[in-house]
Amino acid sequence: MRTEQISTITGAQALALGHIGRHEGLSINELAGLTCTHQSTVSEVVGRLEAFGFLIRTRSENDGRRVELRLTEAGRKLTKALEPTIQEELMNALTRLPPQTRAELADGLGAWMMEAGLDDAPIVMFFEPEGPEDRKP
Repeated sequence: MRTEQISTITGAQALALGHIGRHEGLSINELAGLTCTHQSTVSEVVGRLEAFGFLIRTRSENDGRRVELRLTEAGRKLTKALEPTIQEELMNALTRLPPQTRAELADGLGAWMMEAGLDDAPIVMFFEPEGPEDRKP
């Protein structure tokens, strides 16, 4: 895997690739759930990964309405070359916390967002640029 291919993708794209690699056939909504991100943001990330040739969208054999995400050979190679992302490490650590600690953390983060006046701010995937002008094709 060439270094420039690895540096082409964002942390959010690496996170999405990792989940798709572990769960072939995910839908956009399922990927959004796994990444704790809004469906529209995930859809943009997936579109860029598809444009880079790292994944494809296919129709489900069981349900023609369902679109599934699958890695290409280039996507599989890239996923193997990637280190775990910071997002993955944080999410893994979060799942190991006791339920009460997770609830307290959620309350505290919610209060912090409200205090900053950001409680209505759009939710973006970790480290994903916020404006269309900042996004890679």
